[in-house]
Amino acid sequence: MIALTVRPGTRLRSGAAAAALTLLLVALAPPPPAQAHDPGQGTAYGTAQMTVTGDGTGQLTVTITGIRLTDDTGLTPTRLVARRAGEDLTAPLRAQPGTPPPGTFTGELALPSPGLWFVYAQFATGERTLEVWVPVDQQLTGPQSQQRNLYQPVTAATPPPGQILLGAVLLAVSAALTVAAAVTVARRRRVLPPATT
Repeated sequence: MIALTVRPGTRLRSGAAAAALTLLLVALAPPPPAQAHDPGQGTAYGTAQMTVTGDGTGQLTVTITGIRLTDDTGLTPTRLVARRAGEDLTAPLRAQPGTPPPGTFTGELALPSPGLWFVYAQFATGERTLEVWVPVDQQLTGPQSQQRNLYQPVTAATPPPGQILLGAVLLAVSAALTVAAAVTVARRRRVLPPATT
């Protein structure tokens, strides 16, 4: 039987000790960040008007206008991205010739399946990548326009070493408790007299 010494002469049974240790470890562990389709919006560097026009069959035209940046860096269009349920579709995003800086940008996308998609316009500016997005239904008919933040996307972080170590410790404690429970049950079966009817 496993026992934990608390003070000289005092011992706790393995179940109480394991429960206390597990509660302590869980209480001290920070929760991991939520991971969904998008790790989140980072620092905003301006705003943009994003207009998506659909024909009802998934064919979309995306136009970015009214860009207001917090600094004077220029924007280079990178691409359009549509995301849904782990699926990523990409298409070119082009600058409209003859528009004054920071410019107007357009591109076309074809969404293959019904449902809600997240449509992003991505840009390069200096050392940063910036993006703006809107949710769009695949069956959108007509234009949908929103003023949105132009932001630097957050990248998904790897867990810190302490969190990995804590996970390994919790896994080891769980395995030890499972083995201890199996041994205890086996011993009690040998000690108990057979049932009589």
